[in-house]
Formats: sequence, C-alpha cells, structure tokens
Amino acid sequence: MNAAVLAALIGTALSAPTAQADNPVSTPSPKTLQDGAYWIRAVAAPNYHKYLQTVPANVPGTAVLESYTTAGQFQVEDGQLVNKVSKPPLYMWVQEPADKANPPRTLGTSFNTTKNPFGTFAWQGDALTWSVASVKRQNLAAWLVCAKQALFINTGAYGYQTPSGCSDQTIHYYNDKMANN
Repeated sequence: MNAAVLAALIGTALSAPTAQADNPVSTPSPKTLQDGAYWIRAVAAPNYHKYLQTVPANVPGTAVLESYTTAGQFQVEDGQLVNKVSKPPLYMWVQEPADKANPPRTLGTSFNTTKNPFGTFAWQGDALTWSVASVKRQNLAAWLVCAKQALFINTGAYGYQTPSGCSDQTIHYYNDKMANN
C-alpha cells in the first residue's frame, strides 16, 4: 500500500462520524411500567394497541405507533410529553407550520432531547391532546397515523376527508403494569 492511499484511509477514519452519532444506541424498553409513567396507545383499528415510540426505540426520531414490546413510557410534565425510558429523556416535538392560519392537514411529530417549543400536551380524560393558540383545531385529541406508522397532529376534522394513506386515530394512556397487544 502506498503512502498516499494509507494517508487517505487514516484521514477518512479520523474524520468519519462515530457509530453512535449515526446510529443512536437504543435504551431497552422495560417490560413493566415505571411508577408515574403511562403507556400511550391507539384503541381503534387499524392501529389497535399500537404503542407510541421511536424506531429504534427510545432515541431521537419520528414518533410512531408500533409494537408493545418496544413501547416508550410517558408523562406529561409542564405541558411537555416526556419519554421517561430514554436516557436522556426525550420530548415530543410538533412541526411548526409557516402559515398558522392555514396549517397543513398533518403536522409531523418527533422526539428530541430538548423541550418542545411549540404547543402544549395535556390529558383529556385518558386521551392525549395537543394545542397551541395559533393553530385552531376542531378536536384537540385528533391524530393521524400515516406511512411507516408515523404519527401526526390532525388539524382537520376527525374522520372527515382523511388524507390518503393515513388513518384517523386518538391515542390514550394505559396504566396496566404490562403493555399488551
């Protein structure tokens, strides 16, 4: 191997991002519910008993509804939805639309290691809601599940003119000690 090739390989190895930065390490999901936390799941077809989480589990990324075996465990704290399983804790974010008076039908959701700057999460009975004064919604508990099980805020009417490829959903806390399907 000549010196130029060796130098290029060494330079590449030194400048390459670490595996952890490219592929965050997932925190295993506990099989039993932690004190003060809740599972969050859908209760209607086609997502019956699909649970809130990220893929891979408990790392920053898109909020999805998936298997009970990798479900996050959540609390609402000061208007923030917090996944208490992840280290550090993850906060659910909602995509802020450029035009709040005429937002798109779907506002994306994801989890991040910093607090959500847009809107407030709360419980309405056992249903998870999201609201912000600048975006008018008919049903604060209306969500959409679309491609790859991604979870979105539904800014339209629940069960009316549902976007193609999506299903209307409400998501609810579940506080049994074990998640189930």
